[in-house]
Amino acid sequence: MLDIVREQDIEQLRKVALLQKSQLEHLIGVLARKCAELEKLKGSGGELQLALKLLEEAQQEAAKLDAPPQPEAKPRKKRPAQRGHGPTDQPALPRVPLVCELDEADRACPQCGDRLEPLAGEAERSEMIDVVELKYQVVEVERKKYVCGCGGTVETAPGPARAVEGGRYSLRFAIKVAFVKYVAHLPLERQTRLMAHHGLNVTSQTLWDQCSAVTTLLEPTYDAIFTRLRASPVIGVDQTGWPDLEDASLPPWQMWCVTAPGIVYHRICDDKSARTFKSLLGDYEGWVVADALGTHQAGARECRGVRLAACWCTCCDAFVKPSSISQRLNSCSRGFRTFTGSTPAPKTWPIAGDCGRRSRAQRPRR
Repeated sequence: MLDIVREQDIEQLRKVALLQKSQLEHLIGVLARKCAELEKLKGSGGELQLALKLLEEAQQEAAKLDAPPQPEAKPRKKRPAQRGHGPTDQPALPRVPLVCELDEADRACPQCGDRLEPLAGEAERSEMIDVVELKYQVVEVERKKYVCGCGGTVETAPGPARAVEGGRYSLRFAIKVAFVKYVAHLPLERQTRLMAHHGLNVTSQTLWDQCSAVTTLLEPTYDAIFTRLRASPVIGVDQTGWPDLEDASLPPWQMWCVTAPGIVYHRICDDKSARTFKSLLGDYEGWVVADALGTHQAGARECRGVRLAACWCTCCDAFVKPSSISQRLNSCSRGFRTFTGSTPAPKTWPIAGDCGRRSRAQRPRR
């Protein structure tokens, strides 16, 4: 039997097509005669057109059944509207009105020479970001004195706030210097050069004195931050070396970093000994997450309310690196269970020296 789908001989396919054509013409002829007889019996016309329409519909239904099922079209994701390069909102900036008017000379009509009058309610409106020029000025302060008629009291009006009592620079100036140095990270020497462009002659030592004065004013806030931090049930502790830039031969100080959710506190201490640990956290009650150092363990033993939770990620890193990722995750999960109390804490925390020895023992030989 001839396979029409796979047959590649054009002559064979032509013969099949001609045969099918003759069969279709014969069938249409038979159908036309039967429809004519049916019209005579029923006394109505259009039977052939009706039969052909029914045949066409049947062929369409058969084609739908034979066709392979189409995959359901996935709904298209709505693409977000393109933002483009439109203006950025500036809710923090003050808004200053600026009304632009024609000069008197420009109010003459170029056509007839009459005076141009403002068009009520009509104007072109837009926004413009501007910068107010920074300037330094010498404020000549005059504090009035008041005296009572009895001569027993002399009162002087209070003056503006200064960073240093009796100093030459205002508190606002000192705060700006400290803000630009520690927030914008602009060194004092560069600040002096920028100030010179605005006519102010000042040295970096003077600016440093202003920063030091601001530090003294902010000490109560600094202490309040540490007090609030110690109210947290869990804190983190870490240290890093702080070198002496004047004498590199001296041992570095230690920058202690104490953290809690939303709070970071720094303090430069002489060392990272157990004595320093106790001086910082002696009256703290709660969990302390820190590196598994011997000084931390010794300091925690002297603090009754401190519950030490060693940072397993740090102390295990040294000897888990040659191992698999699963072992590293198991070590971290073991530390987490110890921290949450589901697993009792070991009597001796692993220390950095032990980690190093275990690392060398596990190191594969070549």
